[in-house]
Amino acid sequence: MEEFEDKRQEEFLEEEEGEDFIEQIKTFIDNGNDEELLSYLSSTHPADTAETMTALDDDDAALYLLRLCSYEDQAHVLIELNEDLLSSILENLNLKELAEIFQFLESDDIIYLVSQLPSEKGEQALNTISTREAFRLRKQLKYEEYTAGRLMSNEFATARETDTVRKGILSLRRVAKNDHDIFLLFVTDQEGVVRGYVGLKDLFFSNPRAKIQEIMKTSIKTVHYSMKQEEVARFFQKYDYVSAAVVDDEERMIGRITVDDVLDVMQQEASEDIYKMAGLSEDERIYAPVWDTVKTRIPWLHLNLLTAVLASSVVTFFESTIGRVVALASLMPIVAGMGGNAGTQSITVVVRSIATGELGDRNWKQAIFRELLIGLFNGIILGFVTAFFVYFFKHNLALAIVIGLAMLINLLIAGLVGSSIPIILKYFDIDPAIASSIFVTTFTDIFGFFCFLGLASLFITYLV
Repeated sequence: MEEFEDKRQEEFLEEEEGEDFIEQIKTFIDNGNDEELLSYLSSTHPADTAETMTALDDDDAALYLLRLCSYEDQAHVLIELNEDLLSSILENLNLKELAEIFQFLESDDIIYLVSQLPSEKGEQALNTISTREAFRLRKQLKYEEYTAGRLMSNEFATARETDTVRKGILSLRRVAKNDHDIFLLFVTDQEGVVRGYVGLKDLFFSNPRAKIQEIMKTSIKTVHYSMKQEEVARFFQKYDYVSAAVVDDEERMIGRITVDDVLDVMQQEASEDIYKMAGLSEDERIYAPVWDTVKTRIPWLHLNLLTAVLASSVVTFFESTIGRVVALASLMPIVAGMGGNAGTQSITVVVRSIATGELGDRNWKQAIFRELLIGLFNGIILGFVTAFFVYFFKHNLALAIVIGLAMLINLLIAGLVGSSIPIILKYFDIDPAIASSIFVTTFTDIFGFFCFLGLASLFITYLV
């Protein structure tokens, strides 16, 4: 009988890879077939369960599936969900369920869940845990969102410089009972100011009677609670830390951040930049309702429509020139398209450099000059290639020269605009990723059409 059950479970899990897997899960939920669902959940990682819940595209079905999990698994599933589905599910969980779930979460994860709840229910949820822990969490919630203060966990292991190794290990064990991500033992003085750290290997292989100060490392960098989370991510990248102490204004340790928290931040920041560069809402997901997605996309598309009208007005201005040389109409998109692509390349490099901290007040001029130089070389090469093919197919030397020069000028402009727009936006404290590509495409389209058709008008006697 046991072999039969194992075989049936194996067959069910194999079907997970098929297209009908989600529909089968929905059918099990509709029919109340908890046995099959529990069979699936028992062999599935919480992150995969969260993915399945999202793919169901049905909040009630997702909640049903979640409630079949143990409270420990529910805790780990919830922190993997996207914010839209998470908010919906949290609103439908009662306070008793939340209290059970909180027992299996670290403080930073509890903070994350509470911040997704309506303020009144969030307060009620905090009242379900110990008074001491609730006090610490309420204090942490006062820190600005998307800063180290919100990101940190307030559970950490510390020892004094004068403590013995044995005492340090005991401190570590106390914290490790409720925390799975213990990487370091932080060393503080009597005022709680961070003085160094001890790695687990050094701690467990040292003489238990030795003093902590004999084995500690003092070359430690700390994170201030007000540091923005993207700066925290760069901090971890720069120093290769797996765990960092968070300190207050007096340099006293108040929490810690681990590398797994930073990985989530890096993914979040990268996703935000990608969405913003395309003029999309950072909350948009593939399973989001169609009308909600339409409402978030339409403002930027309206702006794009306006810029397209501006570009077309340039073409209208040169209608007489196009009427005399019809071939210009078929060649215009080449100049504009190449400029748009080149500008997008420049913007991508500059926005990323700003995000990673590589580009700042000291080297922005060099960055613009570099992109101009790249635009010049690309313009010369691509201008020559385009001119060659136009001459080969059209047998018109003047037309070939015109499109070659227009290509050169537009790629220069693409390099200038693509590198300067993000820097200008950053100067005015505006996120440089916000739909930058739309503005660059507008400039390159307008200047591309203007350069090409303007040069054609100048050389019209040689073109006809």
